[in-house]
Amino acid sequence: MAEARTPVWARTRSAGRGPQPSLSVEAVVDAAVAIADAEGVEAVSMRRIAAELGVGTMSLYRYVETKDDLLDLMTDQVMGGEGEERPAPHPDWRAELRGIAVRYRALLLRHQWVLGVSGSRPPLGPNVLDNTERMLGAMDGLGLDIEEMARFGWTVMAYVRGYVMSELAEAETIRRTGVSEDDYRSAVGPYLKRVMAEGRHPLLARYVRDADDHPDPDVVFGRGLDQVLDGIAVTLQRAGHVTRNAVSVAGDTVSGTTTS
Repeated sequence: MAEARTPVWARTRSAGRGPQPSLSVEAVVDAAVAIADAEGVEAVSMRRIAAELGVGTMSLYRYVETKDDLLDLMTDQVMGGEGEERPAPHPDWRAELRGIAVRYRALLLRHQWVLGVSGSRPPLGPNVLDNTERMLGAMDGLGLDIEEMARFGWTVMAYVRGYVMSELAEAETIRRTGVSEDDYRSAVGPYLKRVMAEGRHPLLARYVRDADDHPDPDVVFGRGLDQVLDGIAVTLQRAGHVTRNAVSVAGDTVSGTTTS
C-alpha cells in the first residue's frame, strides 16, 4: 500500500542548483493548467510541460516533485479565482451560498478536469482552505453547530458537482461519438415512439412529449439550486434556528423566524 504524503504546501521547496530565471513553481503550474484546459488532464506530463516552457524535463523536478503534487497545485491555483475580484461576503446566508455555487459551477465548466481530480480528496492548499472557510461562514451565526454548518454547505456543493457532471458528460459523449444531441434524438425517436405507444410508461411518455427539448442550462441550474436552498431554509425554520436574515422560500418569508 502506498504511503500517504504530507501536503505539498507543508514541505520545503527549493529551486535547486543553478539559476532558472524563466522558471518557477507558478510557471510550471500555469503551463500545466493551460494544457489540461486545452487537451484534458491526461495530456499533462513533465515532458509536455518542459516542451511548452522550453526547458529540460529534469529541471522541472526542482520545482514539483511528483505528478500528484502538480495536480494539487493546479487545482488549488484555479480555486483561487485566477485573479478575478470576488464579491464581499453577503450578509444573507442564502444569497452567499447561491453566489458561491454559481461561481463554483463556472469554475468547473472553465476547467473541466478539476471535477475528476478533486472530487473525493480536494487538496488542502491555501485557496481551497479559504473557500471552505467562506462556505462555512455563510452559515455562521444561525445557531447551528459546526457539523450542521458543514453539512448544509456540502449539500449545495454536491448539487453543483452533480449538475456539472451531467453537463460535462453530454459534452464528452458528443466529443467521443461525433453525434450531436439532436442527431441522437432523431435516431432514437422512432424507437421511443413505438415503446411509448404501448402505454406502459405514461409519465415518461408525457415527459418526452411535453418537456422542453433545449432548456437553458443556466435556468435549469438556477431552479434546482433554489430548490436545494429552499430545503435548507425550511430545515432551519423547523429547527427554530435564529437567522441573521429572514429565512425565505421561493421569495416568500417563512413565518416563525427571527431577523438578527
